[in-house]
Amino acid sequence: MVDNLDRVRYNNSLHTKGHTMFTNCIAYAKLVYNKRLKAYKVQFAFNVHKKMVGDEIKYIFPVQAKCNYVSGDLLADNLQNEVQRTVASAQQSLRTTNIVFVD
Repeated sequence: MVDNLDRVRYNNSLHTKGHTMFTNCIAYAKLVYNKRLKAYKVQFAFNVHKKMVGDEIKYIFPVQAKCNYVSGDLLADNLQNEVQRTVASAQQSLRTTNIVFVD
């Protein structure tokens, strides 16, 4: 839908003449280890639920297919650089800079 100011609303963010406005929603991320492949993966999701377990807060992520962004396999030898690249890519794809890593 386009109005007289050439603005298009798409997936809850506003696009104005080639510029993308970022959303203020928090994307939660977690690092998952695959024992069989001996590789890591980062999952990003907006629809994460908090659950109190004793004195701790646990974050319940959706299944991988329902996550908003999932990285490919990341090797452990250069994990920090790979995670940084993945976060930068996820920020562009999800249009948010509010990413919080949780356990």
